[in-house]
Formats: sequence, structure tokens, C-alpha cells
Amino acid sequence: MSCNRAIFKKIKRILRGLLFLGIISITGCAYFNTLYYAKKYYRQGIKKEENNEGAGKSDFNTSLEKAVKVARDYPDSRWVDDAFYLMAMDYFRLGNYEKANIQFEGFLEYFPESPYNEEVSYRYALTFIELGQYTEGRLALRKMFTSKKFGKEAYFSWAQAFKKEEDWEGARAAFREFLESYPRGKTAHAARLNLAEIELAWGDTASAILTYERFLRRASTSEENYERMITLSELYYIQQDYSSTLKVVRKARGKYPKIDQKCDLMKAKVSLATGDTSKAIKLLRDIPSGDSRGEAFFVLASTYEVLGEFDLSLAYFDTVVTKEKRSDYASLAERKKTLLETRVAEPDSADTSTIDPAKEQFMLAQTYLLSMGDITRALLEYERVYAEYPESDYAPKALYGIAWLKRYRLEDPRWMEDMLRLIEVYPESPAAKEASEMIHDEEIEGTDS
Repeated sequence: MSCNRAIFKKIKRILRGLLFLGIISITGCAYFNTLYYAKKYYRQGIKKEENNEGAGKSDFNTSLEKAVKVARDYPDSRWVDDAFYLMAMDYFRLGNYEKANIQFEGFLEYFPESPYNEEVSYRYALTFIELGQYTEGRLALRKMFTSKKFGKEAYFSWAQAFKKEEDWEGARAAFREFLESYPRGKTAHAARLNLAEIELAWGDTASAILTYERFLRRASTSEENYERMITLSELYYIQQDYSSTLKVVRKARGKYPKIDQKCDLMKAKVSLATGDTSKAIKLLRDIPSGDSRGEAFFVLASTYEVLGEFDLSLAYFDTVVTKEKRSDYASLAERKKTLLETRVAEPDSADTSTIDPAKEQFMLAQTYLLSMGDITRALLEYERVYAEYPESDYAPKALYGIAWLKRYRLEDPRWMEDMLRLIEVYPESPAAKEASEMIHDEEIEGTDS
């Protein structure tokens, strides 16, 4: 920081000294060429980044080299602020936010009349967000709300900063506030999408459905937005609104092969939920290799497990583990396979003597929650731990997990009943102590309000 300040001060002293002596030199062709190419490479980098993130890195580096040369060799130029502006922007585009932050700060201090100041102020605020200094960044962005050129972007970035910090409540309020001021246009579409994702992360499925619906009414027919249609169908499925699930699936099918596979997967899930197991099995078996096959085979294995066809179930779980390693379901399949092997093995089997089924069941719930973000399945697996292994050390942990999900993700008022049951049944467990603290905090918040 001090080094950069010294550079800016030195340039300012040189400028003043040369002006005072009246000997500012007329810069030649080399100066104009260097600055011209610094700007050219910067613009070129921006254009490449529009098509492929990271593609402009080489151009930004070249632009930076030339901008540094102008600032170093021609400090008496009337366009020296252009060079320092490019230096700061190149650092920003290269993702070197620490150096960009320092350059932007110095620029605002030593070039207060520059025409670049409005953009520099906006980018300066963004560097704080990228560096994880969210409070400073949001304060700086708020100052930009009245800017004619960057006010809308600053408002959107301010809301997005809450999301980056994973302050879901603050993010939800911020994006709703943004949409009140800017209800139309591409940025409004992006805000609605962010709001849907936030509501989903928060566990508010009903609100997420409404927000996704509003977004998709105005969205383009890109493959990315068809992916979001699949997300909407999954939300309806979670809500057990199977007719709406299938309605969205029919709309999404027929344009992109990868999306078609996901549509067939959703149709299979609905068939299972509505009791048409044979149709579901056929759909799941017919899904070809691709992103959806790992989940399809996992669901198929789980279906055979319910039907009591354990050999087929184990075979499909094993296929996911060995042949679908990149699938998100590989770790889940491995745990399910271990649990199933434990249940069907001989009591004196040496292979299963060290396996703790309660632990495996609990870890399965944790995997659903932490790796998959599947709250419904995580809740189901936690309930199985408590129901099937009530004497294990994992039962109180599972009961705490049930209460926590109901309280913070599902907003289910019955969470308190689970916490009280935990304290009553497992009074000496660490989970019971945490439950007591949570209830105590809740009572304090209630008193304060």
C-alpha cells in the first residue's frame, strides 16, 4: 500500500516540477503507440472474455505491461491517468483483486478529476467484495446507487454481496428491494434467478417455485434455462405436485438431448411416487450414458432394495460406484451398498464385523445434506437412524439434525418437539446440550422481540 502511494506521489511531484520549469516534453510516437496498444489489448481481452471466461488473460497481461511502461516512461503526459486506469482494470480482470484494490484507491486519490472516476469507484467497491470484505464493499456500493451509469449495477452487486457471504435472509431482502426499483430488463431477470436460488438454499421451496416461474416466463430458450426448467420440475416433485412436475417436463423435452435424459429421470421418479414401478424401472434402465445415468442407476438400485431384490440392488449400487465415479451419487451409492451388505450378510461375516450400520446410516444423511443439498432425503435418513438405532451414539445426533432442518430449512414449528425429545431421551449427550442452548437462545430472542 505504502509503496503504491509513494509511486503516485513521485509522479505528482515530477508533473509539478516539470510544469513549474516549463519543460514538459512533447511525447513522441513511441508513447502514443504504447498507450494505443495497451488500450487495444485491453479491449481485445474483454471481447474474448465474453465468449469464454479466462480467454482474455494473455491480452490483459500484455495490456498491463504496456500500461506500466507508459506510466513509468512518460509520467509527464496529460494522459497518464489512462495508463493508471488500465493498470488497475487489468489487475481487476486478471483476478488480482488485492493489487487492483490498491491501484483503484491510489487512482481516486491522485486523479480526482479523471473521467474514469465513476467506473473506478464501482470497480473499487467490487474488489472489497471479491476479497471477502463484504461490509466495506456494500458501503462503497451504496454510495454508487445514484450514479446514472453504474447505479443499477451497483445496486445488483450490493444484493449479490449478501448471497456471496451466504447471508440468505439479507440476500433475499436485498434482491426483493432491487426488484422494487428495477422490475424490468435483463438485470431484473438475473435478480429473480438469484432470488430463486437463495429461497431454495434457505429451504423455502414454495417461494422458490413462484420465483422460478416468474423468471422462466421471460427467459430465453437457452440450454441453461432449460436446466432451470428441470430445477422447477424437481421443486414441484418435492412438493408432491406431480401433475405440475410432468407439465414442466413436457415443456422442457425435445430440444436438448441432455435435458431429455433429465426429463425421463423426472418421469421415472413421478412413476415411482405414483405407484407405477414397472414403468419407472423401464425409464431408468433406458437412460443412456451421461450426467443423468449415475442418479438413474442410484434410484434404480434403491427401487430394487425396496422390492427386496438385493442382488440387483447391490449390482446397480456397485455400477454407480465403479463406472459412474464422476457422478454426485457415487459416494451415496458406496454408503448404501455398505449398509445393504451389512443387512443381508451372515451375522458372523468377517467382512462386516467392523462396520457400524448406525454410523453408515448417519453418514448417508450427512452426505445427502452436505454434498447433495437434498433436505428431504437427509431428513428421511436422519429419521431412520433414530428409528432403527435408538441405542447408538448417532441417534441423538440424528435427532438434533432433524430438529435443525425443521427449524432452519423447513421453517416447521414442530422442531421444538424434537429438541425437547432429544433432551428427554438423551439428557447426557453433547447433542442434548446443544439443543438446550438453542432453546435458550430462542427464548432470549422471543423476549427481546
